[in-house]
Amino acid sequence: MVLLHHTKNYEEFVELVKTLEKSKQQIFVIFTGTPNASGESWCSDCVEADPVIKKQIEHNEEFLKNTHIVYAQVGKREEWKNNNDNPFKLDKKIKLQFLPTILKWGTLHKLQVEECSKPDLLNMIFEDTEDDS
Repeated sequence: MVLLHHTKNYEEFVELVKTLEKSKQQIFVIFTGTPNASGESWCSDCVEADPVIKKQIEHNEEFLKNTHIVYAQVGKREEWKNNNDNPFKLDKKIKLQFLPTILKWGTLHKLQVEECSKPDLLNMIFEDTEDDS
């Protein structure tokens, strides 16, 4: 079973990941823009990628057994765009530059922007169960 988590800011994200790391289970992080009043991310690439990502998570459920998937909101548009002080950009472990980004935690494996909308690339990152930490 895939274990889904959602964080609304950097502090929540850091606390959750600290806890999840203790489980020694695989972690994927999906970085996305914070939803606006209508419930949709301000990031159009995130909106486009979201249904594809969800479908591929479902498709790869066998590979993702007991895997933690964290949806991490990086902030409102003004907190992300042209803001080099965003904590997700400053974090040396994450070094986030683009949205959306899918990161296999503890590795260098990641997909960014339009790569997150490509089922074959999503399958590749989700099916890679080797420990590359």
